[in-house]
Amino acid sequence: MPLSTRESYRFDEFELDPSRRVLSRNETPVSLTPKAFDVLSYLVLNPGRVVTKDELLKSIWPDSFVEEGNLAQYISALRKALGDKSRLIATVPGRGYQFVVQVFAVEVETGISAEALPEARAGDIYVQRVRERTRIVYDDALPAQLAQHEPPLLLTGGSSRRARVWLWVTASALCGALIALVALAAYFVERLNGAAQLRISSYTQITHDGHTKFIGGTDGSRIYFTQDQPFGMVEVSVSGGVVAPILTTLPNPWVGDVSPDGSTLLLISQVGGMGPADSLWSLRLLGGPHHYLANAVSATWSPDGESIAYATASGDICVMHSDGTEAHRIASPGIYVKSMAWSPDGSTIRFSKEGILWEMTSNGSNLHQLLPGWGKSSSQWNGQWAQDGRFYFVADGQLWVIEVRPGSGKSLPAAPVQLTFGPMVWNRPIPSQDGKKIYASGRTNRGELVRYDKKSGRFQPFLAGISTEFVTFSSNGKSVAYVSYPEGVLWRANPDGSNPTQLTDPPVYPKSPRWSPDGSEILFVDRTPQGLDAIYIVPADGSGKPRRLLPQDREAETDPGWSPDGRKIVFSTSPNVGASSKSDLRILDIATGNVAVLPASDGLLVPRWSPDGLSIAAMTLDTMAMKVFDIARERWTKLDSGAVAFPEWSHDGRFIYYVKWTGNPAVIRIRAADGKRETVADMKGARYTGVYTLWMGLDPTDTPLTLRDIGTDDIYALTLERK
Repeated sequence: MPLSTRESYRFDEFELDPSRRVLSRNETPVSLTPKAFDVLSYLVLNPGRVVTKDELLKSIWPDSFVEEGNLAQYISALRKALGDKSRLIATVPGRGYQFVVQVFAVEVETGISAEALPEARAGDIYVQRVRERTRIVYDDALPAQLAQHEPPLLLTGGSSRRARVWLWVTASALCGALIALVALAAYFVERLNGAAQLRISSYTQITHDGHTKFIGGTDGSRIYFTQDQPFGMVEVSVSGGVVAPILTTLPNPWVGDVSPDGSTLLLISQVGGMGPADSLWSLRLLGGPHHYLANAVSATWSPDGESIAYATASGDICVMHSDGTEAHRIASPGIYVKSMAWSPDGSTIRFSKEGILWEMTSNGSNLHQLLPGWGKSSSQWNGQWAQDGRFYFVADGQLWVIEVRPGSGKSLPAAPVQLTFGPMVWNRPIPSQDGKKIYASGRTNRGELVRYDKKSGRFQPFLAGISTEFVTFSSNGKSVAYVSYPEGVLWRANPDGSNPTQLTDPPVYPKSPRWSPDGSEILFVDRTPQGLDAIYIVPADGSGKPRRLLPQDREAETDPGWSPDGRKIVFSTSPNVGASSKSDLRILDIATGNVAVLPASDGLLVPRWSPDGLSIAAMTLDTMAMKVFDIARERWTKLDSGAVAFPEWSHDGRFIYYVKWTGNPAVIRIRAADGKRETVADMKGARYTGVYTLWMGLDPTDTPLTLRDIGTDDIYALTLERK
């Protein structure tokens, strides 16, 4: 009799279930957008055959016109999702794509005996379970192999008609399945009370405006967070409702943490962008003045509320009384510490340093990486303890839970267990006080490339509004390079965006790309497998793979830029995720390979070589302002620019354009000769996005470009329950 079955397919470590629209890797779901899933399904069902781009476009988008460049971005996203198995999808130049791996059918739910098989007919599909593996036979010949022990392995191309499916389950297969079920049951008994038994059972949306949010904490009845539009600190009930502002006169205030008794907030007044000018304050929620505590970039309360641990911009972690007295350093883990969290038993402090989780005792000893080898994407930005101290929740785009298990004399973290799956990007998980929910911001990442239109005074879609950032044009204006967002793929195309050529593949994620003056190569920054920011170079014509520029260097290398003659490269040793007082600017002589430190450049970052080659502009660490170095005189001049982000020289070298991101954000240009400033484009109320939240560049006419945020970002309550 015929089977009632789902058609699922297995290849390498993956399983594709078209009916449930789920792709999993070793039983763990893999996040894909709906169209990316459709593209993968079509390739999986046509393995070994070159599928033309036109065929894919007509099959996936039968009623819409879609450019080939968009299809290439979906292929890139699939390769990123498949991780180190990206070799499964091969590009056939000038033709299309080929799924170059054997595909097997997954075991179906009901079976029939071999005797019940109908008479075979040419072109039918049969499924046979042999040696615990399910294999597909698809051939135009009669499948006589069904009576043998070794049927053909490959699902080949052929007729696209829907064929009938039958299952032959051998006795040995049933025994194997029984053994597997027993083992699986034992596994769940062993983990009955652990993190593996937690799951998200429901989602409740708390806010509904879609604007970017950064959760600080909760007192049990309200959630305190920072929003970007309009910018400020606000609060909302845990059940939703009206969002109310928290009034303060501090510049750029961010909610840092909520005291254990719910009475007081820790605020970070972020003036210098994670620099030494950032200050830590306390604010009683029922009224009272602000109280200055220290200069800090991140902080957390002790579980009894009597102490505060905080991180400085210079890379120290200190502890003080809650009134700011008796501050003393306990550790020096390095710069850019975020998401500090003190364990409920008071013994441990965890934090994220440059996107990797670390922990130490509350007196600063035993400083070490929490889970070496996990999270190589350097994106474990946010973590928080549950009230009972048993679980630690982490966000790296998805939400994870790490169980703290009793060990021999110490607490040992178990392997992380993933709680959320899908296209939503999750950030800053805050457990409820009863441990039954997690409050987190859920975001859909999507941008629209826009260019400022002087006539209308507004930003308008550019290059058809594709979701890309770090847009940079070659010196002759005949090519453009950009990085797709959020996929992170470097592309080169004609100035109008036509004829795109892919230059990188995931997991490489290029940032700050720069054309060589002759247009033959592009510099960019990415993380090494060891977690170090480094400069890479790739041929602009797509003929080669990226290679590291200084493979022996053991310091950070960021924000590279060419000299106008193409003989030298200037870069910073500040990490990509923040400024450092220990950073400086360096110049690489390409011919000799020598690297020299630029004089008096301590604490500077984001160097930009002037078009005439006579000056180098850079941002200062203390106020994120601008300085210009006269190369001939070896002398720095400070420009009264105010807070600066994404500086760019005008093509004639007279001005430096930048984003003023404090107060009323705007694109400003400052004249290098005398420091005179003028507003180019108002960005007040604008929603922007990107890998650094904001990006600004210039087109060949010095018109500002940015990536407008068209995604959504809201706070959700995620209900936890045991499986």
